[in-house]
Amino acid sequence: MENTLENTQLNKKELLDKSIETINSLFQKYEKNEYVLNRLNNHITSLSSIIENELFNYEKRIDRNNYLCNEQQLFIKVFLEKNQYYYLHTNSNYYEYDGIRYHIIKEDDIVHKLLSNISRDRVLLDWKHKTKNNILKLIKERNLFESIPDSETIQNVFSILYPYVFNNKTYAKYMLTIIGDNIFKKNQHLIFLISPHMKKFLLKLEYISSNFLGINNLSSNFMSKYHENHKYENCRFLHMNEKISENVYTEILKNNGLDILCVAAHYSKRFQHSDLFIENKATEDIKKYVYYLKNNNTNDMINDFCDTYIIENKSTNSNISCKMEWKQLHFLWKQFLTNNHYQNMVYSQTLKSLFQDKYVHEGDTFFNITSPYLPIQSEFLKFWNSTIHTLDYNDNSFVNDIEIDEICGLFKCWSKNTQTNNPYKNQFIQEDDALSIIAHFFPDIEIVEDKYLLNIISLEWDKINDIEKAIEYINNDKQQLIKTDTSLDKIILSVDEIYNLYYNYCNTVPNKLVVSKRFFEKYIYYYFKNKIVFDKFIKLDDLLHM
Repeated sequence: MENTLENTQLNKKELLDKSIETINSLFQKYEKNEYVLNRLNNHITSLSSIIENELFNYEKRIDRNNYLCNEQQLFIKVFLEKNQYYYLHTNSNYYEYDGIRYHIIKEDDIVHKLLSNISRDRVLLDWKHKTKNNILKLIKERNLFESIPDSETIQNVFSILYPYVFNNKTYAKYMLTIIGDNIFKKNQHLIFLISPHMKKFLLKLEYISSNFLGINNLSSNFMSKYHENHKYENCRFLHMNEKISENVYTEILKNNGLDILCVAAHYSKRFQHSDLFIENKATEDIKKYVYYLKNNNTNDMINDFCDTYIIENKSTNSNISCKMEWKQLHFLWKQFLTNNHYQNMVYSQTLKSLFQDKYVHEGDTFFNITSPYLPIQSEFLKFWNSTIHTLDYNDNSFVNDIEIDEICGLFKCWSKNTQTNNPYKNQFIQEDDALSIIAHFFPDIEIVEDKYLLNIISLEWDKINDIEKAIEYINNDKQQLIKTDTSLDKIILSVDEIYNLYYNYCNTVPNKLVVSKRFFEKYIYYYFKNKIVFDKFIKLDDLLHM
């Protein structure tokens, strides 16, 4: 403090000495010029009033500057509070949060709004560019992921994810926390095993992340297949609603993807990381499922499977078959995984060796074991092998197909009508189970959209023959279709009307199976393609004389 005062006094003395020196120098320089000396004297005499005036103006400028600084700080505070703008350096994008939704916004739009507010306020007109630059600088310091979503935003995200994408709210929160961890690159050693359906969902979310945030590889640690390099202790299971259509979640992500990502970042910060979320927020059942691989080894999993799906039966007097082929056993293992929403974590050959160590076997046949799930599987295979035939296909042939719900209905009818003492006759099979059996035992069958089985026919139900019989029925009853004074060759019917006639025909036959409208239209457009008029009509005469 003393040194500061001493330095100040020294500076003042130096200034005084310099001022005196300057005046002396001027007097010496112009000592023979009376005019200049008089002018110099006048200036020195009036110096006091000049200094006072300059001091007054200086203090006035300081006061105004302080006033404008205060007004600017107040304006900036109010503007940034009312307008939640953020920035990401990863892609140099600005973002706006309106309390409900997040949006990307252009810098020009922010500047326009900013300058418009300054113009209305008018106080900062002289400082508008300075104020604009200060605010843009402050916005660039506000990272998007530092924003805290309001409750309404969070609830909107949950109403989207649950129950449509996830059938449990905890899984939805868990997934969000994982995504947030990936945004901040936390716990990169963890592997999340998911279904291929969910992988598609996450790849679309990653696409949005790349476009909106400039963040790539958001789903890189989500795997739809287990690899032997993955350590069980680092693996986690996550289950998604498999029934949701890809079109539905694509639209969801398109409209709400940025909100989902921002809530995910918030959850990662709130819960620290995904494992802590499971530890602190999940039920024991969910914790057991997520940590299944972390808490179990391969033998534990085999024992889990065997406890539920396998019955050891060493009695030679049993009426139930006490042997099982490897293909059947392998299918049951897949069924165990599917029913528990586990991804396959044991390679086929390794699995087979483990079962060979556990049970008596000869080649691919395992003895003294059966399964409560085997009868329906065996019955379905008998039904398929005895009633379903594959067709040769070429580019010009009609692509025959049977829908999976039709297969299940045919199986139920076959099971009911089969003359056998089998206690498992008259069984009903779920569509998912039927699809799994077909995909496993008949891998050459082409299945489209998990619904249509192509190039097969049923010996129990000739769909094309049914349609042809319906057309014969329409031909026999054609007079009902002919209006007074209208010639037969002028009557045209839409494909919908023809299907209704077919449907009426089916109602005349007890327990008659009905082909779907899709298949019926495919048949009409293939076999009557040269007779179609106005895109979807056929002349009645053409229909009845094919």
